[in-house]
Amino acid sequence: MAFTNFETKEINCKILYFGAPGSGKTTNLRAVYQQTSAEIKSGLLELSEGGGTTQFFDFLPVSLGQVRDYHLKLHLYALPPHTLYPTLNSVILKGVDGVIFVADSRLEWMAANIDHFLQMKRLLASEGYNVVDLPRVIQYNKRDTPARLPIEALRRELNPAGLPDQEAVATNGIGTVETLQLMAKLVLQKLAPV
Repeated sequence: MAFTNFETKEINCKILYFGAPGSGKTTNLRAVYQQTSAEIKSGLLELSEGGGTTQFFDFLPVSLGQVRDYHLKLHLYALPPHTLYPTLNSVILKGVDGVIFVADSRLEWMAANIDHFLQMKRLLASEGYNVVDLPRVIQYNKRDTPARLPIEALRRELNPAGLPDQEAVATNGIGTVETLQLMAKLVLQKLAPV
């Protein structure tokens, strides 16, 4: 749930990037960071050990400017998909306002995508979320690889509900900001009645 600070007139929303290992969650945050002007980004915090794989989480705060009389900020988190630190996962999942599922478009990763998509749903449900009510966007990453599946096959397997989705090549920054824009639109729609 969005946190509103009435004294500072700020609305803070938490967006979680989830997906199989190596799907491009951290690469998405890096691309958003690189493509975002200095006025609206605060800095990317990557907490990992050694080999570059996220062990704890990655964090990027992004400002979306004014919405009515309030300043809207998105707090972007990339969560590793393992349960090595379940307490940390539980803390990060508190107050989530939206989820971006990053899928690897390659054929050999389809089983991992499906497994981690189901894991994401179980994890959110275990924290008390009704996943259907949570704004969700699906990103089909690595669309530049020769072994990529057709977009129709990815949608059939990962997005039968017809959620907003976006093709991307996060390593080149293609589709990363657009994915975040889709999420921001959904979050704003959810905040509008308030």
